[in-house]
Amino acid sequence: MTDWIDHLFADARVVELRHAVDGRWTCGTFDDAGLLRAEVERRGGTAELYTTINAPAATGAANAMRGQPLRDVDIGHHVRLPFDFDPVRPADCASTKAELGAAVAARDRLVIALSALGWPAPAVAISGNGAHAVYRCRFRVSPESREVLTVLYRGLGSDFGADSVRFDTAVRNPARVWRLYSTTNRKGKPTADRPHRLAAVRIPQQWRPVGLRDVEALANRYARRQRPAPSPAESASVRLPPGDGDYRSLDVVDWFAGRSLYRRPLGNGMHAVRCPWDHEHSTVDDEHSTATVIWEAHGHCWPNFRCLHAHCDGRGIRDVLAALGDADRYCARTFERGAA
Repeated sequence: MTDWIDHLFADARVVELRHAVDGRWTCGTFDDAGLLRAEVERRGGTAELYTTINAPAATGAANAMRGQPLRDVDIGHHVRLPFDFDPVRPADCASTKAELGAAVAARDRLVIALSALGWPAPAVAISGNGAHAVYRCRFRVSPESREVLTVLYRGLGSDFGADSVRFDTAVRNPARVWRLYSTTNRKGKPTADRPHRLAAVRIPQQWRPVGLRDVEALANRYARRQRPAPSPAESASVRLPPGDGDYRSLDVVDWFAGRSLYRRPLGNGMHAVRCPWDHEHSTVDDEHSTATVIWEAHGHCWPNFRCLHAHCDGRGIRDVLAALGDADRYCARTFERGAA
């Protein structure tokens, strides 16, 4: 527990402790690790204990169990990426040894896969009933980071969840509380094959953080795993285009290059570009970013456009056509009215 708490204070500066007994919660914020550990000693006998795992924007702390719980809007930086594997089992009961083993195996598959992508070693843990992998990180809480984490967790859940083990996609929120390691998980009534267990963690000797670029790269890989199906508004056979060009023949690469918005090819007809609305984004993408992409036209479909930034939620190729206004110049054919 000491190493976990010391690392947490080093990265988060202020930590909230939450204490649950019979469904009743109390909480308090601390900027002194010694005072938090003393509070844990006083309350750990029969309690369920949790802490926040990310860094609040404000640095003040009561160093006592009073006040209101921290909310997502109170958190300034993500400093932990927590991944939680929970075995499927009857409600309100502890895991069997086999169920816990399945969760650990699923967790280990994720860690191996991320290591192959160059991610550093995480802290690995058990909650008592499930398995955790916790990565150090540091990036600002923003609408853009929320979008990145939403895509990342959904993608990992699809790849590493299973019928017997659930990958929890909900633990990505900034004010997430996490079971305090070296305390007992007392979920449900213990039995011989479903005992209460101690939550335990193993921290790497050199616990290096994963970079935001690596996080974004994996999220973008999931975002572009499948080319989105064209919507009716993006199909040339459903609505008349706003200009004279046949947008099925639009050279979208030349178009974005002509507007100094093109970055680089990504393969399979997809290209990284600069967003036409990047001045509205809360954060600025660097030249290596793949947060905004286009797909070349194919068959009877128009090109496509997607930007992961929250400000561009719902924007598609028609919005780009309207914003830039000169796509006709880059079409190989003129649209024939009435043609299918």
